[in-house]
Formats: sequence, C-alpha cells, structure tokens
Amino acid sequence: VCSSDLPTAHRTGHPLHLATSTLLSLLMVLALLLMARLLVPSLVESIRYGWYRGQLRAEYEVSGQQLQHISLDSLAEVSQLVSRRVGPSVVHINLLRDEATISHFESIFGTHHPTMRLEGQGSGFVIDTAGYILTNTHVVNGGGVIEVTLCDGRRLPAEVVGVDELTDLAVLKIKADGLMAVEWGDSDAVVAGTPVWAAGSPFGLQQTVTFGIISGKHRVDFRATRYDKNVPGGTAYGDMMQSDVALNPGNSGGPLLNSKGEVIGVNAAILGETFHGVSFSIPSKVASRVAGELIARGEVARGWLGVSLEDLADKEHFDSEGKMLPGVRVMGFPSQLPSPARDAGLREKDIIIEFQHHPIMNRIELMGLIGETSIGSTAQLAVLRESKRLEFEVVIGKRDLK
Repeated sequence: VCSSDLPTAHRTGHPLHLATSTLLSLLMVLALLLMARLLVPSLVESIRYGWYRGQLRAEYEVSGQQLQHISLDSLAEVSQLVSRRVGPSVVHINLLRDEATISHFESIFGTHHPTMRLEGQGSGFVIDTAGYILTNTHVVNGGGVIEVTLCDGRRLPAEVVGVDELTDLAVLKIKADGLMAVEWGDSDAVVAGTPVWAAGSPFGLQQTVTFGIISGKHRVDFRATRYDKNVPGGTAYGDMMQSDVALNPGNSGGPLLNSKGEVIGVNAAILGETFHGVSFSIPSKVASRVAGELIARGEVARGWLGVSLEDLADKEHFDSEGKMLPGVRVMGFPSQLPSPARDAGLREKDIIIEFQHHPIMNRIELMGLIGETSIGSTAQLAVLRESKRLEFEVVIGKRDLK
C-alpha cells in the first residue's frame, strides 16, 4: 500500500490532536514562565547571599589567621607609648570663684579674707606652644577664675581667647615656657572598631588614661548629658564620634587619641549621669578648624540660610523598597532676621534634598554644611515642591553669634 492511499487525517493530523498539542505547549510555556517567576528571584538572591556569605567566610578566616599573630603585649606597649606621648600636653582645669568669709570681728573692722571655692573642673590639652589650650565651653562657662595645672605641677591662671557654643569648644591661653603641643590626627580615617584612648582628669584624678574602641560615627541630634552637673538637662550634639572609652565628670575637654598618639577628638558628652559605655567626642576635623578660628578672630563665622528645618517622618524618608530618601522640610523663616533662603524663592513646606549637589539626609547634616560654607558665596539648592524638583541659587549670609 503506498502512502498516498492512507486516510488524509493520518497524514495531516486530526484537528483534535493539533488543538490538544497546542494547549499542552501553551501550558508548558506558562508553567515554565511561572517557575521562572518564582525561581529566578530566589536564585538571584541565593547567588547574592552566596557571594556575601563567601565574603564573610573569607573575612572570618583571614581575621582568625591574623589574630593568631597578634599579641596583647603589643597593645600594652602601644597604650604606654600613647600615654607618654600625650601626657605632657594634657592639662587639668579648675574653675574657681571668690568666696569671702567674714567673721564678727572682721565685720567690725571692715576686713575680710578672700578664699577660692571650686566651682567646676575639667580637662584640656595644649594645641600650640604659644600657650593655647583647647577644652569644652561648658568647662569654663559661668565666670570665675580659671586655673590650669600642667603635667609638671605648675598652676597658672588662664584667660579665655574665645568660645563656640555650637560645638561646645573653647580656647584658653596661659603664659608658660616649655610647653609641648599635641598633633592632630584624621578623624575621617577612624572607623568602628578602631582602638582609642582618652586622657584627662576624671573626678580630678589627673593624668588618667582609659582605653576603648570607636563604636560608631556621625551620631546626630541625640540627647546627651554634659559632664558639668550644674548644666541643667542636656544638649543636642551633631556629628559626634561614639566610643566605649571610659569617660566621667572631669574628662570634659580632654583628648581622644589614636594609636599614634594623635588627637582625633575632644571628649564632650556621655549618655546618662555616669559612664555606661556610651561616650561621645567632637571629631578633630571640626575641633581643629574651630580652634584655629577662635585663635585668629575670637569667634567662629558660620554661613546662614535663614530657615527653620524639620526632619522628615519615617514614612516620608523611605520608599516602597525600604531605600532611604534624602530631604529635610522647611518649616518657616525668621521674622526679625534676614533669610537668604526666602530671598532666593524657597517657601514653607519645601523639602530640601540637595545642598551643593550633596544629598541631605537630616537637618544636622544640612546645618553643618551651611555653617562651613563661605559667607557671601553662592550655593546650589535642590528642593521638592509638590513632588516637583526645583533648583535655587542662594547667597550664604552670616549667622548671628547669638
């Protein structure tokens, strides 16, 4: 029988068979697409996690090998060298107040014997052999006589060269020879886990050195208690370094040091009334600049935008994927002071997202950038107004010291 004699349906395929085959093919394609939809993300996540896990494993093994060759003897030696290096530069500061005690006999004859009462104490360190000493503003605030005790035991009167309330830094000056100044280190190079040392006079115990590590950086807008028990409440500090180095009343104004004996911070605050392992220091990047301006002019000139700012709520700060979005909200403008931002066209409820092309994540960050910008210079601002991006040029003004 030749093939041409076969029924047509056997040669071309029955329509029912073709429809069934097509349906099965479509179902297989849909099943494959569904599997891809379900499996590809998890596969990508698995690959990404595998890479991350491999990185963690490599760090785990390498650090384990390196720890085998590290001796605590070297750490002890470094601690001793840091202490010797900074010791001659660290000073103890007493804030004294005149207190007259008048007896009945003295009141009759109009004579009295003045005495000095200890009002407060803190620490500081020599930053220039010409006699300049850096400390915290709250150590020397309140008037009275400032007495500085050097490492060799000399007690000398000090005068205030300048104070900066915003950073809680003050520069003093004494007349003395044979001074040894500290060296500044790079606070930007410090990371979490970096060993640090603090020097100062906790509870008046002079030349005390404590050890710890950097716990975190860029701590902003937290409530911190100053060491001075006479300062009510707390204060908001911005862009601080956090460590677990032991700090107590009397450590205020002392240096935070790296393993080279360089100053990377000025100890300024703790959380709580006593030490709980959470201490904060002003970065050397800020402290060295402020100290230089106080010595040169007796004040710190800062840029001024003339706005009242508010951080965004959490629901505004994150997108649907959990990514943090930049922005701070303009709440208003000062009524009695000039406002460069208002003059440039900004309005209430505008959201500032960039300053000089730098994304802004919180108001403390923006305030810091504005303050560091040269007075009279033009700054670029990007804002969101009703979800529309707008750009402005603002001439930076000068912040009133008050």
